[in-house]
Amino acid sequence: MISSEKFLKSSLIFFLIFFLSFCVLFVLKIVPSEIFIPVLISCLISSLNFFLGLISIKIGLKKPFEFFFKTIFGGMIIRLFLTCLLVFISLKFLDINWNSFIFSIFFFYILFLIIEVYYLNLHKT
Repeated sequence: MISSEKFLKSSLIFFLIFFLSFCVLFVLKIVPSEIFIPVLISCLISSLNFFLGLISIKIGLKKPFEFFFKTIFGGMIIRLFLTCLLVFISLKFLDINWNSFIFSIFFFYILFLIIEVYYLNLHKT
C-alpha cells in the first residue's frame, strides 16, 4: 500500500511534468498563446483551490471528528466561492479563449479533486 505522503508527492511530480511539458510545447511554438494563456490561468486557479484543500485536510485530520467535518465542508464552500469568483473575474476582465479556459479548468479541477479525495482516503484508512 502506498503511503499518503508518497502518493501526494508522486501526484505533484506527475502534474509538474505535465505542466512543464505543456510549457515546452508553448516555447517551441507548437501550442499557440491563445490556448496557452487560458490553460495557464486555469491551472493557477485550480492549483490554488487544491492547495487550500490540502491545508484544510491537514488541519482537519489533527482534530476531532466533528471539527474535521466542519473544516472540510467549510473549506469546500469557501474554495468553491473563491474558484467561482476567480473564474468570473478571468472571463469578464481578461481577453482569453473561453473554450480553452472552461475545458482546462474543468480538467484541472477534476484532476486535483481526484487526487484530493484519494489522498484523504489514504490518510483516513
